[in-house]
Amino acid sequence: MAASKTRIDWSLLLLRLAVGGMALLAGLLPLLGARIPANLEQLAHWSLNLAEMLCGVFMLLGLWMPLASLGLTLIIGWPLAHGWLHGAPFFGNLHGLFLLLVALASALGGAGKWSVGRG
Repeated sequence: MAASKTRIDWSLLLLRLAVGGMALLAGLLPLLGARIPANLEQLAHWSLNLAEMLCGVFMLLGLWMPLASLGLTLIIGWPLAHGWLHGAPFFGNLHGLFLLLVALASALGGAGKWSVGRG
């Protein structure tokens, strides 16, 4: 039985809200307690948190969805790929793998009918 257009629209909306909300909170919470970066390493961490938060906002709105999804996929996927290249087991970080897969799913699904950036 094929899914109706309405069911697909609802599932894309819920997926977008879940992934965007997760990214927004994951980027915002470390920034709330952060001080102004004093060195390059702190600036890099601060910038990654800010980028993750912005990708989450764009995904929540459904605005620039391909760019936001690509950015979020890179932010989440890079530490996983780096670990795999250095011998970490593939299923060693299930939480990170799950986040990567839902970010990819939202990138493939698109923003859906109820988004700011549609059309």
